[in-house]
Amino acid sequence: MFFRQVEINWDSRKVLGLHPSFDTLTRAVISARAANPHYVAKHKWSLDYDTVAMEVEMFQVKVCLSAGWTSYLTDSGGGAGVPFSKAQSLANQKQLSAAVGAVRKLWAGVKSLNAWIDSGEPPVDIELAEKRAATCVQCKLNGKGDFSRWFTVPVASAIKRQQEILLQREIKTSQDDKINVCEGCLCPLKVKVHTPMKFIAPNMTPEIINDLKPGNNCWVLAEI
Repeated sequence: MFFRQVEINWDSRKVLGLHPSFDTLTRAVISARAANPHYVAKHKWSLDYDTVAMEVEMFQVKVCLSAGWTSYLTDSGGGAGVPFSKAQSLANQKQLSAAVGAVRKLWAGVKSLNAWIDSGEPPVDIELAEKRAATCVQCKLNGKGDFSRWFTVPVASAIKRQQEILLQREIKTSQDDKINVCEGCLCPLKVKVHTPMKFIAPNMTPEIINDLKPGNNCWVLAEI
């Protein structure tokens, strides 16, 4: 795992070696950028952890897909809506573009939910969370299986953290055993149904909105 910032001639392998953790690598990129404020301003580089983490993630996916490596990606399980194809021709530009687009969608969801969890603000009223969850149960976009089947390793770790925090705070619905991952936005529904809309709306791109339209009366589209 590595990252290059060619504008400042920075290569993580020269600083961190070949096997840094994802968190260490992300923070190193932020530090390298922060040490070059002129380039930060010129190229509009982000210093926000979640945004940089998404960039690091996309860089890894590009490297892995271009080289035909799939071990970096979690097992898809062959389900519908899985963002990463494990076909033999992984270097194909169309597949690469699709994978990078999926990573953007994944991190948009992670960023929205992190923003709420880290804000300290309370969840939506339990009545609303239950109503949202009930809608998701009936929706064809409610993916099947454990969330770890759907994501690359760093994203899965971030979502695991979110769910652990909700468990610690005893935030849940009566439908938790029936809702999993939305195949439209790729968000973990157990977390999203509790999230105030003001944290969700800023990351709702036209592409994500379009991907949610095939759902059954999607509460996100109704509330937004």
